[in-house]
Amino acid sequence: MNTKTGALIDMNVLTKSIIGLLCATTLAGTYFSYTEHQNNRQWEQQQQRNMQYWSHMQSIYLRTFDYALAESVAAPTFLDRQAALQSAIENANLILQFLSSASATTNFQSWPTYQSFITNGSRYLAYPAREKGISLNPNQLEQIQRLRKFARTALPYLDRMREKGNATSSSDIERISTEMEEALSQLDSVSTYGNKAFNEFRYNQNPYVPPKPGTVFAGETTFKATELAARAKIFMGEAWNTGEGKQIVKMVSGGSSPQFGEVMDFRLSDTSGKPTSSYIATLSKSGHVLQVTRNGSISDEGAVGQSMDLKQAISVADTWMARWSDERMTIVAKKIKDTSIYLTYIPVREQVSIPQMQVVWQFNRRTGALKSLDAHSYYYDYNKTFPLHPKLTAEQASEKLGSKVNVSGKPKLEIQNSKLVYAFSVTGIEGVSHVYINALTGASEGINYNL
Repeated sequence: MNTKTGALIDMNVLTKSIIGLLCATTLAGTYFSYTEHQNNRQWEQQQQRNMQYWSHMQSIYLRTFDYALAESVAAPTFLDRQAALQSAIENANLILQFLSSASATTNFQSWPTYQSFITNGSRYLAYPAREKGISLNPNQLEQIQRLRKFARTALPYLDRMREKGNATSSSDIERISTEMEEALSQLDSVSTYGNKAFNEFRYNQNPYVPPKPGTVFAGETTFKATELAARAKIFMGEAWNTGEGKQIVKMVSGGSSPQFGEVMDFRLSDTSGKPTSSYIATLSKSGHVLQVTRNGSISDEGAVGQSMDLKQAISVADTWMARWSDERMTIVAKKIKDTSIYLTYIPVREQVSIPQMQVVWQFNRRTGALKSLDAHSYYYDYNKTFPLHPKLTAEQASEKLGSKVNVSGKPKLEIQNSKLVYAFSVTGIEGVSHVYINALTGASEGINYNL
């Protein structure tokens, strides 16, 4: 081998070595870049989830804050007003706590105008909360109205931050935050000049005490799992008549509820145990159907084979209701949202509505299939006895209304929080559609509030 040939071979080896080194470096760099990109993406997603959760909690507390302010203006007595204002103070403090903790979980700019409104509002509301006169003075009412305008301006922006779920990017949230701050900066802030000294109040609510296990159906006859499976099959009807071959209703899970005692979930399967329906029916040990849910997509399962309108949905729901309970139920709400139809039924006893005992149905409006049944609210009060005969006339009850509301319709008797009340349709206070007066005592029982 001559010198020239040897040099050429050495060059080829060197070139291949350099190329190999470059490839390895490129692969390492690519892997590092990919890993860093993934880490950055995960961090951004976590920041996004934190911000969506934070804006969700802000929305809840701010909505309750505005509700309490509206209730304070509608209150017929100073005691009712004090309770409402103390509730507003508590929710303002919760909002401030979330503001202070946001820096630890999010990486977004602060909201100085938003925080200023809440801070000044929390400090100011202790002042009108101490008043014991029949009504607040004009300046106090003006300051409360300023706070309500602030809350009702901010709430739509908070809702926008979370309405798209994971589709909402960090830049979207930052843009909406900036828009909210700009909108709030145009509002008149609460004037705290010349305020009296105040003590911070906490609105003390009765602590929730869960009932003893199984108190709702205590004393009722109980059934074996096979007997409950037969009851579930009868109730589900055509929705479970799917698939070829023999179908068997099997218990797939069970548990215990503080209110309802032992409950069992049932599902339709073939002889090999493979599920043939995505519907799961939950029954109490005493045979009451508490809910029907789906596990996974049902495709055309249970469908009527065509799209469904409200009239058709009501007809189908009435058929289900006839199998569900012997009590006469009245439909009180009909709503179409996206691809679903929602129907709400309640009992009406001696012409007294009981809206807290709801049974809610959801249907797929494209296929006519049942999506869910929820009867928990109905059974929570299943064994309660409600007062159905008023001691006050509607005219006597209307005298207990606050001076800031105007009655706009005939009052109706209904049960609110297990109390017999007159529900007065009213105007005069933004966001308040009804005021409730106890039909036995004349006491205020709150308001119906809408954003």
